[in-house]
Amino acid sequence: MSREPTKGSEKRDPRAPRESDGWKMFSTLLAGVLVWSGIGWAVDELVGFEALFLPIGAVLGLIGAVYLVVAKSRQV
Repeated sequence: MSREPTKGSEKRDPRAPRESDGWKMFSTLLAGVLVWSGIGWAVDELVGFEALFLPIGAVLGLIGAVYLVVAKSRQV
């Protein structure tokens, strides 16, 4: 009986970043901007403006997404 560690038995620091963490952050940023830009576009269409709420929605989506990324990354 050898004492070689098996592939799944490695102890890993739960706070260490994983490869998927970067993709989660990127998708959160992208989704925030796209969703809130879409909401801004819809409001523009309903109200009748050319492009007033679309950039406002994009900026709000970016701010909210950055906040979420920072909040998630600070969790232990």
